[in-house]
Amino acid sequence: MLKVHHLSKFYEMKKHWYLKKERYVVFKNINFSLEQGENLMILGQSGCGKTTLAKILCFLEDPNEGEVLYENHNVHKINKEKQRLLRKEMQYCFQDQKMALNPYKKIKNLIQDGLENFNLKKNDEVIFDFFDRFGLKRQILECKPYELSGGEASRIGLIRALILKPRLLILDEITSMLDAKNSNEILCFLNQYQQKYNISYIFITHHKNLFDKFKYKEIQF
Repeated sequence: MLKVHHLSKFYEMKKHWYLKKERYVVFKNINFSLEQGENLMILGQSGCGKTTLAKILCFLEDPNEGEVLYENHNVHKINKEKQRLLRKEMQYCFQDQKMALNPYKKIKNLIQDGLENFNLKKNDEVIFDFFDRFGLKRQILECKPYELSGGEASRIGLIRALILKPRLLILDEITSMLDAKNSNEILCFLNQYQQKYNISYIFITHHKNLFDKFKYKEIQF
């Protein structure tokens, strides 16, 4: 399903205007493949390039070298319309959902907008079911992102992704805003969801021990 060949990312910058540019390498020569239903864990401390790699996989950033192939299509070479349609199959949950969500819209509109973007039917019962599973009060649907806690925003971001039924879900520090109880419940749900729908996950984390429910390949940064 997903193949990454010789992927590298670097930035060129000047410390002062009169100096030559220096190259800052974020990561170099990353290679892996992922079949449908498989998982990948990207491990490493904060600032080591994990999130940059995830953004490249979702074509939010471009690599300097190498390629990302999804179903044998280079995701950085296809046109914008095909990229838009591909976003339904490849969803990315940012670490800080309060920053990622549009602050001017109510939560119910943010969820519905995702469905409308891909011409999917609105289904309140499905939304309510996710809310019940994730321990969220339905009154939150009338709130705006700044009114949510970090943990609530993380769960809303996850609902917005899952309701599209993606084939690949990239989860950036999904447990960082959750307490131990909610982290365990979310990960148990994701494990059950995978068994039912054969979804693939890419976990970005530096807490490997939390994911013992899953089988996964591993990349260490």
